[in-house]
Amino acid sequence: MTTADLHEQIEAALRSSRGRIVNLTSDGRAVWVKRPRSGPGHIVYGLHYGAAALLGIKLFRPPRVSRGAYGLAAEARRLAHLQARGWPVPHVLGVTEHWLALSDNGASLGPLAHGLPLPERSTMLRAAMQFLQSLHTDKGWHGAAQIRNLTRLQDGFGAIDFEDDLEPSMPLELRQARDIFLFLISAARFAKRDPELVPQLLQDALGRASAPVAAEVRSVGAKLAQADRVLGWLATHMGRDGPALSAIGKAFRNL
Repeated sequence: MTTADLHEQIEAALRSSRGRIVNLTSDGRAVWVKRPRSGPGHIVYGLHYGAAALLGIKLFRPPRVSRGAYGLAAEARRLAHLQARGWPVPHVLGVTEHWLALSDNGASLGPLAHGLPLPERSTMLRAAMQFLQSLHTDKGWHGAAQIRNLTRLQDGFGAIDFEDDLEPSMPLELRQARDIFLFLISAARFAKRDPELVPQLLQDALGRASAPVAAEVRSVGAKLAQADRVLGWLATHMGRDGPALSAIGKAFRNL
């Protein structure tokens, strides 16, 4: 199939679907197509930024959001750069002002983790954290390192979703510490059924992190531990992330 044929197929798929992300099959291979990003809005961004400032946690500041055609082009450039460094990321199949087409990069770990028995889930997530930190060793970072943005490949793990641009807003050690916390927060959603998971992941991460990154993680962890000590009883009323942050706070308290 020629590039023109692929573009025509993508345009037809977008006309038939209103979703922001559309999946199609072209020449027997899966293709993922993204429309431009339109959010978050300025109010949500401001609230997020204000909460991070109030808590004094710089790595929780929201990333810069690139909307519209500029955002699509920025993610395409980021992926091309990471691929050149040997990262297991999707290939850019095409980009226009209206869409970004990417190759398939494996199954998301989010749904996979929900379907696994506890011991297998713990083993997979600990290995995924190790993979994430191997990128850190190469002076890299993800930016949106939740479990759902890591994937299972035949020979290991991959990474998807590089829309967030953190480089202008925080130094490398903060970006890497933020990766660790985002991974822990998404993993902590399994803590109710697997209370040992977060402490194990935290100890593993601190053992592998560089000294500056470990110091940032411990600094934020101390604040979360104090908050959990005072406000832990509110965690069940704070949506999905409240109990997750409480589980991380407890893990730091028990270090």
